[in-house]
Amino acid sequence: MTGVVSVIIIIAILVALGFGLIGMVKGGKSGSDKMFKSLVIRVSLSVLLFILVMFAGYMGWITPNAIMVDAPIISTPVQK
Repeated sequence: MTGVVSVIIIIAILVALGFGLIGMVKGGKSGSDKMFKSLVIRVSLSVLLFILVMFAGYMGWITPNAIMVDAPIISTPVQK
């Protein structure tokens, strides 16, 4: 469920980015207003996505990768 909501929010961010591009190409006062509104929506959605991911991690709905790579331990020489 969290993955579906995350993908929907990412798609909404991309749509807002497209509207910002249209506003930039259009130019003028109305284009500037459209770009500003698009920026506000993108930032708001990005913050919402960040909070959602943090909350989902806190609740245990998502977990980080559990892959442990066995890296060799490099010992450093003791300096005297």
